[in-house]
Amino acid sequence: MQPTIYSNSYTINFTQCYSNGYLRYSELSNLLQLTASDHATLLGFGYMEMSKSHQSWVLSRVRIEIDRLPRFLEQITVRTWVQDFLGNRSVRNFEILQNGEKIAGATTFWAVFNVRSRKSEDLKAAVDPVIIQTGRTATNEPFKRIEAKTLCEQTVHYTPKLSDLDIVNHVNNVKYTDWCLDTLDPETVLKRHFKTVDINYIKELKLGESVTINHSIDGNKIDFSIKHGDKAVFLMQLTN
Repeated sequence: MQPTIYSNSYTINFTQCYSNGYLRYSELSNLLQLTASDHATLLGFGYMEMSKSHQSWVLSRVRIEIDRLPRFLEQITVRTWVQDFLGNRSVRNFEILQNGEKIAGATTFWAVFNVRSRKSEDLKAAVDPVIIQTGRTATNEPFKRIEAKTLCEQTVHYTPKLSDLDIVNHVNNVKYTDWCLDTLDPETVLKRHFKTVDINYIKELKLGESVTINHSIDGNKIDFSIKHGDKAVFLMQLTN
């Protein structure tokens, strides 16, 4: 029987933490995706099955609501389920628990991506409708479209390198978060507790495609944009 709700447990190790002992925001996102990947494999549309049709899942939008970040050596459980699926898109939700208490929730929007044409298309693997948990949410608010703004507080130039790429041969999505946070004063990241993380992935980046990374701080909100040329490829908004 296919598990409609899937859980996996992790112990936070030192490679995943900031110098203050808390889990990095990018690593939180990474744990969500590892859990999603394991669940998708059990459901019959994981990476190996989809690769037979030259397909893969790519993230489009993310919202994470955080009560507390996990710390070094804490054990957490990540619980996930599919809330919606239609054709070439899917909504997948997550809860992060520590000692049975929910400490964060996330909702994510995914698209099916043909790795040859580099375009979206309908999933070719079969999906059993029974797995879809339509009314089960994990966040107070849904993922959203972030408005692209002109951000000029700071500009950093970067060129993606081999270590930034993943198995689909484009920049792995968690890399964008680290690039953005690295443009901030370290104390801002280490001492501000971000309650919400909203992300829009707009266009893939490949090896050697240079970008500019911009951010702007307005009260309790920080906006980021990554552009290739004059086109935004990634937007992120943090609030605390």
